[in-house]
Amino acid sequence: MENINYVPRFADLFEIALGMWLGMAVIAIANGYIGKTYVAPQWGDYGNHVYKTLFFIPIIFLFSWLYANATRGEIWLTSALFVSCFWIGLTILFEFVFGHYVLRNSWEVLIADYRIWQGRLWLLVLISEAIAPVTIAWLINCF
Repeated sequence: MENINYVPRFADLFEIALGMWLGMAVIAIANGYIGKTYVAPQWGDYGNHVYKTLFFIPIIFLFSWLYANATRGEIWLTSALFVSCFWIGLTILFEFVFGHYVLRNSWEVLIADYRIWQGRLWLLVLISEAIAPVTIAWLINCF
């Protein structure tokens, strides 16, 4: 029988959050490959950038829903705020480490993706990681 008063330990939250982020990272890498191989030749670099961003935002909301369901209960807000910060930190770290050292992108190219005023939409992914876990957890726990 399920214990509805169960309060997850921080280690449990960390494992769940990391596992889900790794799942999203695999999807993001596959999305990048698909974009570069199939979308960019048809829509160009900017079209590919838009495709990759708009494809990935619903993935963040899906994983936020999965996380919120796995961690519902008394500490839902703390858990949601934790996962928002954790996912944003891991995503930025991954983008710069993987992007620079594996894909060999220059620091200037990596930083350019954060210039939303120049039409770069990457920041929308980080904003989604900030709001999706809290919004979804609120909907699940308060309604």
